[in-house]
Amino acid sequence: MRGSRREFWVILGLSAVAFVGVGLWLAAHDLVFPDAMSRVANGYFVAFSRDPHLAAIGFVWNPLPSFLDLPFLALTPLIPAMASHGLAGVLESSLCGALTVALFALVLRDIGVTGRAIRWILTGLFAVQPLIVLSSASGASEAMLLAALMLVLRSLLAYLRDNAPDHLLLVGVGLGLAYLTRYEAVGAGAGVIALVFVISALRHRENRMSYAFTDATIAAFPFVMACAGWAVVSKVIMGSWFESATSHYGNSSQVNAAREYIDNVAGTGHLSHLGYLGEQLAGIAPLLGVVAIISAIVAIRRRDVRVPAIWASFGTVLVLDDLLFLQGSTFGWLRFQIAAVPLLFLLAGHLVASTPRFRPLVSACTALALAACLPLAWRIEGDPRLAREEKMAVSIANSDRQGNQRAVAADLDLRVGGREGSVITDVAYSSQIVLASRHHDQYVVTTDRDFKQALADPAAAGVCYALVGAPESSPSDAVEAQYPQFFETGGGVATLEQQWTEEGPLEWRLYSFDHQRPGQEGCG
Repeated sequence: MRGSRREFWVILGLSAVAFVGVGLWLAAHDLVFPDAMSRVANGYFVAFSRDPHLAAIGFVWNPLPSFLDLPFLALTPLIPAMASHGLAGVLESSLCGALTVALFALVLRDIGVTGRAIRWILTGLFAVQPLIVLSSASGASEAMLLAALMLVLRSLLAYLRDNAPDHLLLVGVGLGLAYLTRYEAVGAGAGVIALVFVISALRHRENRMSYAFTDATIAAFPFVMACAGWAVVSKVIMGSWFESATSHYGNSSQVNAAREYIDNVAGTGHLSHLGYLGEQLAGIAPLLGVVAIISAIVAIRRRDVRVPAIWASFGTVLVLDDLLFLQGSTFGWLRFQIAAVPLLFLLAGHLVASTPRFRPLVSACTALALAACLPLAWRIEGDPRLAREEKMAVSIANSDRQGNQRAVAADLDLRVGGREGSVITDVAYSSQIVLASRHHDQYVVTTDRDFKQALADPAAAGVCYALVGAPESSPSDAVEAQYPQFFETGGGVATLEQQWTEEGPLEWRLYSFDHQRPGQEGCG
């Protein structure tokens, strides 16, 4: 026990240092995923808007990553890059990635990989897999999801080992944390709870259904409470149970708007999309099919429930992500295949643990095979068709979009001078400008509780300016929706004051409302 605890902390520390180092390099070169900056922005507006309140966390995306960004965002007055460069998200995801790797090593021990050398080799190979590195170092939310699912699997394995129901409480807590991180955790919730029900029923000869329902309920309760609680809060505050599906800022709306782009890359129809997913999986986890078949055969022959536990924790997430893409509900980003990585490595570890007579040979072959696949996985990250989000991040960095947006923020700071509530803007699109500003309270943003009133009557609210982006890049901008043709003409209520042009379609314009021209009382 002491040895495993020491191993856990050593791996946690080494992984954290490595991921933070990579993350700092990425942030220094403005290589930031939009998902990561969105999570940082949601946390930022809770504490640093002109109307700070907890509901500013937003309800389109799951709240846990943004909540855990808050301790780092609290340092923004001392270290502005925590917000402007997304360092808060980088540090949070790096720690979650390190926790994932450390828990992975413990899970390997739990499934029977007792040899320290092979356990460390498998852990090291897992840690340098590109999806693990990038999700951990970029501020993306997948690292937190994997950490929660590792907790689920470790607790589930403990329950399967000693049949103690108290482990099921941690299973449920882990599932709840996973759901509050990303919605695809619903797959793991369904799979794990179903597995607990079946295993419990098979283990008891008398009162099978009673034991099965009891154990499944223990595992399900925290998970169901997390799902229901988040939905109820969203309904009470926003009027919608699931903002991700109903909001024009939500995932469904974004995917529908980008349908032509997605189909141009992945093809049209289920078969084309299935082939696209197959190419992604073949790149990041080419051995998954072979390893899955062999581990299934071994598990059936040995009646080993550890393999179903691994599939229930990670395979269900992978299957759900892919099904959502097939039905046209997601972008099909490469990172959505990340569950395939722990699934492959854990099944490979199970094979090592299941062959005691040939363990040195199987260990060596497994390690060599997994290592040989890493160059292919890294090459896929550079494929502009399969790794579209990564290509987008590189293109944004090469065009210096982040630097341009920080320049916009500096210009606005100089023009407005920090006067509270002077500039109204939709931070679904302009969040990085607001995050880079030295005067966050000079903006009226969409998370402010009086945003709609201020937008409807800028004069009464004392709003002098509106900052808007080009419609091609800001298709659902609230200012444009309130005043049609605002970006092009000012919508008949405002006059163009300044514009900033970036490489590509993104352009920013600052309009002054005609009710209060610059130079008059209250405007600078």
